[in-house]
Amino acid sequence: MRLSDPINGADRNPGGSTSLGDLLDAVGPAVLRHWADPGGRGVEVSSVVLHDPLDELIDHRGAVLLLTGVSAAEPRAAEVLSDAARRGYSAVVVKCHGDDIQMLVDRAEAEGICLLTTPDDLSWMQLDGILLTMLGSRGAVEETLPADGEELFALANGMSAQIGGSVVIEDLDKRVLAYSSSPTQRIDAVRQRGILDRRVPQADWNAGQYLTVLAAEGFVRFPASDDEFPRAAISIRAGQRPLGTIWAIEGPDGLGVEAARALVDGAKLAALRMLRSHLGSRSELHRREPALRRALDGSMPASEIRFRLCHSSGDEITLIGLAAVSDGGSGTGPLITHIANELALHLTAYRSDASMVTTDRTVYVLLPAGDPAAAVRFADGARKALDRVFPDEVRIGISASSTDVARLPVLRSEVDDIVRVLTTRTGCVSVASIEAVRLEVLLGHLADTFDHDPVLRHSGVDAMIAYDLEHSTHYSASVLAWVEALGDVAAAATVLDVHANTLRYRLRRVEELFSIMITDSDERLAAWLQLRADGSAVAVRGDRMQGSLAAVHVSGSPSEVAAAT
Repeated sequence: MRLSDPINGADRNPGGSTSLGDLLDAVGPAVLRHWADPGGRGVEVSSVVLHDPLDELIDHRGAVLLLTGVSAAEPRAAEVLSDAARRGYSAVVVKCHGDDIQMLVDRAEAEGICLLTTPDDLSWMQLDGILLTMLGSRGAVEETLPADGEELFALANGMSAQIGGSVVIEDLDKRVLAYSSSPTQRIDAVRQRGILDRRVPQADWNAGQYLTVLAAEGFVRFPASDDEFPRAAISIRAGQRPLGTIWAIEGPDGLGVEAARALVDGAKLAALRMLRSHLGSRSELHRREPALRRALDGSMPASEIRFRLCHSSGDEITLIGLAAVSDGGSGTGPLITHIANELALHLTAYRSDASMVTTDRTVYVLLPAGDPAAAVRFADGARKALDRVFPDEVRIGISASSTDVARLPVLRSEVDDIVRVLTTRTGCVSVASIEAVRLEVLLGHLADTFDHDPVLRHSGVDAMIAYDLEHSTHYSASVLAWVEALGDVAAAATVLDVHANTLRYRLRRVEELFSIMITDSDERLAAWLQLRADGSAVAVRGDRMQGSLAAVHVSGSPSEVAAAT
């Protein structure tokens, strides 16, 4: 298949009208909920109008009015509702935002107009796209759709029956979401491979073809090639928002009028089904958030946690935390709410069984019934998705797995420790579990202990650090380099880029000036721990300290440091 001579389809099926009941059944209660329908479910709905209450309302019989920019509890909302009833509108949609809307319900009943509400977190533009998609979809393929999770597969089969060839429905990442399976459909080897792999085979011309399809107003036709039958493709959209594509192998007689209509109608129906699936998952994600928040702070019994979060007893759980890299107080880092929003999109697409909650600094995700490897795969996928929006600005911590939901507060503490290291230390990986940062976490806890209980600090180490800062000397760096070289003066002097005798002189002066007996293993260990805890590490290159306490590679564990001579 080549990109030459694509033929844009202009035979668009005009939109029609539907009943209010059909509209509500199609979009579901996750999108629209009715509060007053005095005219009954048979009221005709033909179009959608986005209205700013500051503008004058125009006559529009049969339309659904999306009332933006005004609280449902304001008197102005009731005035617009009455005006809409007089001008022939079928329904008015508002958002509650926690307000009591009984006054508006009473007014709707009195005026004889349907009152609907939509979730606060669903944008008006999204709702507009959903309703336009629904109102614009009609045709024989609609009758083939069941009300279960196989809707897209049934849609593909219905389209294939009219087009004559194999049909696949794909998302924007070229993953095959559904495909037709009729034994009599026309199919080629490339399509068979795509169905088996559940992903479009890579080819040089793919990118150009997808761009052509996504940019076209209607469907696009591609001629046959050596190994492929001719194809017709169309983008799946909700309003102006692209959701995916549909690719149909044309029948032996080409793409007739009915086949073209099935392709156009199928794209509209696929958009509706994909949006409903997305919104249902997003709504479920929001529903679980309060329960996960209480589970993480330990204020909910284990039995209630399992019930609210739909977990079975004995299932393994893993907690994941995501946070932004520290920006040093510049305010240039991504807001945690922005990270949460992007992550929610990823979750609804790939892990609808997960739960998520957002705090001031961290987004927590609870993954059920998965082994540690599955958690790592999810974290890597989430990192790649977030990197497209926040390049290398998000870090992810993964807890140990557990079968006890009552341990969630403990898992949260573990994740918090990991994320603190990843977001504040330079040179860290993007995704880690406790095994990768255990020493840094230990040093962080030591730093907290020193802050809370200063009497545990070695006064000589404090005096040495203060002396270095005041006199631009390098005693702290010298002690740390020597201890981490396990007492090897020559190796430490090489790291410091000084003569070995210079280092020996500094070490003698440390004992004289600050009373730190570095020849004693306990004093040596205490000095090393405090120096590392205070600054995480000391970086030295040449005979210059790069900051009083900056980063350097840790070459010795606490036990090795204590044993150094």
